[in-house]
Amino acid sequence: MSFATRPRHPSPNTRQGSGPVLTRRQALRGAGAMALGFAVAPGLLEAFTGMANAAASTMPKTLTDVSLQLDYLPNVQFAATLMALHKGYYSDQGLSVHVIPGGPNVAPEPIVVGGKALVGITHTQEGAQAIANGAPLKIIGAAFQKSPTCLVSRADKPIKTPQEMIGKVIGVSDTNLPIWNAFLKVNKISPSQVKVNTVEFSTQPLADGQIDGLVGFYTNEPIILDLQGVPTYAFLLADYGYPIVDDIYIARADSLSDPEKSKQVAGIMMAEAQGWRAAFAAPSVAANLAVNVYGKGLHFVYKQQLESVQKEQVLVTSASTAAHGLLWMDDATVEGTIRSLELGGTKASPSVFTNDVLSQVYHSGIIS
Repeated sequence: MSFATRPRHPSPNTRQGSGPVLTRRQALRGAGAMALGFAVAPGLLEAFTGMANAAASTMPKTLTDVSLQLDYLPNVQFAATLMALHKGYYSDQGLSVHVIPGGPNVAPEPIVVGGKALVGITHTQEGAQAIANGAPLKIIGAAFQKSPTCLVSRADKPIKTPQEMIGKVIGVSDTNLPIWNAFLKVNKISPSQVKVNTVEFSTQPLADGQIDGLVGFYTNEPIILDLQGVPTYAFLLADYGYPIVDDIYIARADSLSDPEKSKQVAGIMMAEAQGWRAAFAAPSVAANLAVNVYGKGLHFVYKQQLESVQKEQVLVTSASTAAHGLLWMDDATVEGTIRSLELGGTKASPSVFTNDVLSQVYHSGIIS
């Protein structure tokens, strides 16, 4: 099997003048990718592991050791995970969770398939493509009910709708081109009607006026620019014909059919749901954990992290999550996601999405 990937977007980081400097991982293809799955920036894994082990050392020895693989660095993109560690929500479920940070060369899919992690957090197109290529995985929940992918422009020259992109120069990274092309297709815009400049996850071309708009993350580039003193306008691609969930949770299908592992997976998902609630109730705590605890040494900017987690609430919560619980994927959400995946060239079926684990979580009576 192979593990094809989709574009990665940078998460909030410290370089406010130039934006993120780490690019998302390139495709890790074939079974050999499993051996490369833990390629993390030097010192990052050791530092984050030390934090997790320090927390675990204070826990009862009866806890079961499991691992959760992130797809990027430990910032507020994973506010739920940071809060779950901080609040002890994993240990409440009898688990000692080793959280493995991701990075530009980390593919969660082969790591979960290879049993290095029980659960992984990844992007939807990548997870769905891996499953289409034969990976024995299921999508068991979605943090972002709306993808944070957006089109950001300067407030003094705003681009407010897809049609207003016509005749403009838009910055798109190479890895974001599949999303961009799918978005043009759904909005019936010919690629020849918009000039694309290749950019590598930097806000500077937009700040300098070299481009008119930039494909980025709603919780990242607009904040970077605003803090830099460049007011922005941004619209979500999801609001214009490209609905897709993001930061999905994946697990091996056979883990879900194994009573013991299924209980462990449900424990992780319960803690993650509780973590999101805690993050939105105390966003300053989540931001502090990213800057001064789990992301210490990565030089995150507190104000940027705080604004990011505050913006995430409108993406993580929805009418569906209000009715069913956080991370839930209702039929309409799944159908919209499948249509968007197909626009990007990835075939998926409803059978790869399951709420069975979340049903265990919410029917337990512990959270609702």
